[in-house]
Amino acid sequence: MGEASGRADPGSAARSPWRAGLAALAGGAPEAALPLLRRAMEAGEGGGLAPLNLGLALMQLGRLDDAVPALEAAMRAMPAHAEPPFRLGTIAGLRGDPAAAEALLRAALARDPGHVPALAALAALEEEAGCIEAAGAIIDRARAIDPAEPELDVTAARLALRREDPTAAIAAAGAVLARRPAHAGAARLFARAWHRRDGAEAALEAVARRATADPLTAGWALAAAELQAMGGNPAAALAELRTAAMLAPEAAEIRAALGLALADAGRGAEAEPLLREAIAARPTDLGLRNRLATVLWARHRPCAMLAVLEEAIRAFGPQPILLMNRALALNVLGEQQAALEAAEVAAAHRGGGAEAAMTRMAVLPYHPERGHAAALLAAGREAASRLGPAAAPPARPRDPDRRLRIGLLSGGLGRHPVGWLTLAGLEALPEAGFELAAYSLKRREDEMSARFRARCALWREVGHRDDAAIAAQMAEDGIDILLDLGGYGDGGRPGLVQRRPAPVQVKWVGMQNASMGLDGLDWMLTDARETPPGFERFYAERLLRLPDGYVCYTPPPGAPPVAPLPALARGHVTFGCFNNLAKVTPRVLAAWARILAALPEARLVLLTHVLGEAAARERVQERLAAHGLPEARVTLAGGVPHGALLATYADIDIALDPFPYTGGLTVCEALWMGVPVVTLAGDSFCARHALSHLGNVGLPDWVAESEADYVALALARAHDLPGLAALRAGLRARVAASPLTDAPRFGQALAAALRHAWRDWCARPTGP
Repeated sequence: MGEASGRADPGSAARSPWRAGLAALAGGAPEAALPLLRRAMEAGEGGGLAPLNLGLALMQLGRLDDAVPALEAAMRAMPAHAEPPFRLGTIAGLRGDPAAAEALLRAALARDPGHVPALAALAALEEEAGCIEAAGAIIDRARAIDPAEPELDVTAARLALRREDPTAAIAAAGAVLARRPAHAGAARLFARAWHRRDGAEAALEAVARRATADPLTAGWALAAAELQAMGGNPAAALAELRTAAMLAPEAAEIRAALGLALADAGRGAEAEPLLREAIAARPTDLGLRNRLATVLWARHRPCAMLAVLEEAIRAFGPQPILLMNRALALNVLGEQQAALEAAEVAAAHRGGGAEAAMTRMAVLPYHPERGHAAALLAAGREAASRLGPAAAPPARPRDPDRRLRIGLLSGGLGRHPVGWLTLAGLEALPEAGFELAAYSLKRREDEMSARFRARCALWREVGHRDDAAIAAQMAEDGIDILLDLGGYGDGGRPGLVQRRPAPVQVKWVGMQNASMGLDGLDWMLTDARETPPGFERFYAERLLRLPDGYVCYTPPPGAPPVAPLPALARGHVTFGCFNNLAKVTPRVLAAWARILAALPEARLVLLTHVLGEAAARERVQERLAAHGLPEARVTLAGGVPHGALLATYADIDIALDPFPYTGGLTVCEALWMGVPVVTLAGDSFCARHALSHLGNVGLPDWVAESEADYVALALARAHDLPGLAALRAGLRARVAASPLTDAPRFGQALAAALRHAWRDWCARPTGP
């Protein structure tokens, strides 16, 4: 399956483009085969086999779109040959068109009822549609024709597992491993089936016995890796995969698995070359391409990510997963309109589903015109409708005054914005009334995560588990109030929230940019600046207002001292913005251009991780120039370690906050480093973060009400250097004495709010 069609005579290669092309294709050189096969077609050599093999060569190179015309020509030229419609059906399936794929595969089988690859592909379509019995019948038919084909046994094992017949799955997967000991798919299925039948411990013991008896077989290390990953032991899984790669260094599938595991472990620098190698070996594997894109995302290389995605879209068509990641990459580059367009195409696609609607919700808050509160509420409700209605909450004792177990659901329980803005307040939550249980979606090992662990009575690493399993665990653990700290952001679990594992559920921090629109969320933890009276109409959740601010900032213990105002020595003001570029909209750039035009000596520093990529800097510089920002007076700097970032504030006189998505943690950090922030308040939650923080430290006069006011405010502050110097000198002390960092005060306020939410639920006779 997948070989060149037609026989080549090596001795005649020099005489015939057709035979030379076949020889190149059969020799594993599809790129070299392309011009030869095209010349053969032009010369009429090979008949319909020439375009067929041209199509095969293009498929091997991952150029699926280019392969279609050649295969269509072959299908017309060879009306009785099954291979052209089979290959076209394969491409249609890869490009996300199951109806066209099925029609073409059935056309192939009409030409050759015993075409095993077409049967296998048709079974895969049935399986994807949830028709497990129909898929099984087709695979049985194919296995009867070709009982030696291992891929059919792999599919049979997978189908058996889906039919809840792990014994049959073990037998089928074991048969494959007996013939191909390094078959990664069979090893994974063997492990899952044994785990399903006998449990984790027995499965590990069974695999260990086989590995001891046959230590040079890579399959057993692969099976052990799968079991370790299922058990939430990524380090052990990675070690097993390395063993498998050493035992079978030639197995591309194992190296691909190792690359994926390294990516999951956050070791992108090691994962990237392995994934690129795997893509070269398996160019029709959409999952590998997409995973490489996400690795580049994590490494703050959005332009490289876009290059991978654009190539994949050309090959596979506008698949929702590719468009969703394209939206994220464009957004982080500050191209909000293009990002939203990509997200909306994905959301409108028949295969987009809830995930595409959630991606749209993730980029919409940054849009300069459409990211307003009413639109965000509507988008949240649309995402919620695709997730389905909230489940009924678990039963809990309705005692309004008892000690409550508070669940924390987050991937940021450590050195992360969630940690900096919640940890001190949670530590100050009275232990007599509240017990904390953490459900960590991402393992973190740092001094802040250690403090989280110390405060929590229960800690579970659950990132490897699905929503249903985590929800069941929470219900079993007896969570009374769930605090969602992820939202629609990277790693958030809105689907888990809709499963309602706790009777009271509250949104707090972690992509807290607007209403989530979920009927599974009861409350939004907020304050009167974020959501003044009258803002209730923008929220599906009830508003649980705290008396001061909605967060408690933990100042970094290693922060350098506040430096003197740099403008006094330089003679000009330096503005700064250390926010991610997704927040830097065209309207922000226009406002900054007006500020710099009015202050010919002023400078602007933009510092964020994305600007460490040369291609991103060039792309951003073009946008700055288009808005009239002078290149010589704008510094673009890539991300630096946290301590160095804080030290950079020594060079900044005034921070310019972006809009409509304003700074959160960046505002707190600027204030701690003595740098006041000019901001513009809007109507969405994320458009009022800076307003909340500035008001909390007694600087409401740094908040503008319009873009013109924003420019005027920045200019007025820049012209008052003595006032700036005085404010800077006392700003850290002001922040330290303010409610923004007053953990005991915040802890009492949070306790009162959570108790209010709990008593409200207890007062209801039935239901949530």
